[in-house]
Amino acid sequence: MVRLLLAVACVVIFGMHISRAQETECTLAPRLVVSNEGRVLQDIIVNVREEPGLSGEYIGRMPSAGMFTLLDGPRCVDGYQWWQVDYHHAIDPMTGWVAEGDAAAEEYWLEPRGVRGVVTGDDEVERYYVELPDGTTEPEGCLAPPENYERAVVNGEQLNQRTLFMLDHAEQLFTAQGGWIDFRSTVTQGSYSNLVSASFGTHDGGGAVDISVRNTTDWSVRDDVDEMIYALRVAGFAAWLREADVFYPDSPIHIHAIAVGDQELSDAARAQIDGDEGYLRGLDGLPAEYNGPDADPHGGPVICQWMVEAGFDEISEEAAG
Repeated sequence: MVRLLLAVACVVIFGMHISRAQETECTLAPRLVVSNEGRVLQDIIVNVREEPGLSGEYIGRMPSAGMFTLLDGPRCVDGYQWWQVDYHHAIDPMTGWVAEGDAAAEEYWLEPRGVRGVVTGDDEVERYYVELPDGTTEPEGCLAPPENYERAVVNGEQLNQRTLFMLDHAEQLFTAQGGWIDFRSTVTQGSYSNLVSASFGTHDGGGAVDISVRNTTDWSVRDDVDEMIYALRVAGFAAWLREADVFYPDSPIHIHAIAVGDQELSDAARAQIDGDEGYLRGLDGLPAEYNGPDADPHGGPVICQWMVEAGFDEISEEAAG
């Protein structure tokens, strides 16, 4: 459950107002750096204020995993370390002050992310990345999913919580760049299902999900499919667009996505990641019976640091050779 950090100046207990002691010192050591990047930690929502301090006018909230640039700080006010931030969001941007954490609980609410940069790909699209404090780089928005394999039903299909976390994170990344989508409502095939023979076993285990790319108003194909795929890849999926008629006459156009590192993947799904036709080798995941594999039509794989720590980068580097 997300914890909402209201940072109010007082609380009400049994009808009595008990004011928080106004500390004059800030004992929580600051970890952030002005001009660098930061991110709200998981399961945390923080208030953004016009000025540093609990009395600063409330102007909005940054969600869990919200990304920002540090403009000023720290300022020690009311016992908290306050930072002025520029929240990265194309639709709901904010500039204001947020508290770094709670000294009494020895708990941080924000984490340092290093230096933000931008690269322009072969498709002429600008993509952001961060150089982490240890000198490594990864796409902005990379976030390791939890190893939670409890199952949930989403749009009538089964997904485990790890896959669902990644799908929700992809939606957050996509909307932060100005897109609009409810990924949960676009799920057309989930995991733990062998009902579709043309899936050749990729959905038999966990970590697999198919996503519609049709507009619900007129059934036309969306014009932002590439951005959808990039958001899914940064969130940790091997994802490709499957064109209409690829598997059988009138097979629907859709995005096929497999969660990298899922411990419950079927053998066929795992092969789409690290097999001879796999994502990490710069290919499209299609076996020979479906005229594959071909070069990945969406560029090479997106590699996050959590994937590196799991050894997935070694396959990608071997393929690049």
